[in-house]
Amino acid sequence: MSTLNPTLDQTHVEQNSTNNPVLNQQAFQRTIAKSDATDRAGMTARGAYLKTGLLLIVLVAAAAFGWSQVQIETIRGVQVALTPPWVWLAFLATFVLGFAGVFAGRAIPFIAAGYALAQGALLGVASHYYNLAFGGIVLQAILLTLALFTVTLLLYLTGVIKVSARLAMGVTIAMGAVVLLFVTSWLLSLFGINFRFLSEPTPLGILIALLIVGLAALNLPLDFEFIKRASASGAPKFMEWYGAFGLMLSIIWMYTSLLRLLALTRVRR
Repeated sequence: MSTLNPTLDQTHVEQNSTNNPVLNQQAFQRTIAKSDATDRAGMTARGAYLKTGLLLIVLVAAAAFGWSQVQIETIRGVQVALTPPWVWLAFLATFVLGFAGVFAGRAIPFIAAGYALAQGALLGVASHYYNLAFGGIVLQAILLTLALFTVTLLLYLTGVIKVSARLAMGVTIAMGAVVLLFVTSWLLSLFGINFRFLSEPTPLGILIALLIVGLAALNLPLDFEFIKRASASGAPKFMEWYGAFGLMLSIIWMYTSLLRLLALTRVRR
């Protein structure tokens, strides 16, 4: 039976640093440190992927519920979509559970399942609104997400995409730039200054949206590699849920990025 090296070697650290808030070296080490010696074996990559599938089933079921809760009413001859009153609670739950997931420890199965329920419901509501504005866009985004995930996984498994410290650093820097851009845009909007290229179908706006989709796709190999090495290092069995949670976050990010990109390409100027 393999035993866990609680520090992991420097090569593992360098090759597996990722911008995913769950699948990163610090989060894994923090959780591993809380496990007892009897638990320090058992994680497998297969187990993490199976649990990812379970979480995605929960996510899709919750999304179907959220979708069904958007009511269409006719007010003064105009059809209006009404947002369910519980949306703000679901939003708060995703924020709290998403943050708690990094520090969940043994509670991660419940945190991950709760997050999938709350986030799934929100995605269902948001997706319904997108579909009302652009018919068929949700199905397109889902199919593209599945296709992009499959292609990325195959490229990773065949060694075409090789995870390295340089790749991880590049994705992290690019993600930091994107976050800074959107945070700056939001802060300036409070003073009436708007970055319209982020929300309008300008060539620059579409290019940025496309780059964000690319970043989401590049984050997947980092997640695959970290799960692979964590399982090879003998991480506790419950850490499979950590891997599943982090991978689910990346898939959600890729779907929402594709949905936004498709919407921008279909907006009429």
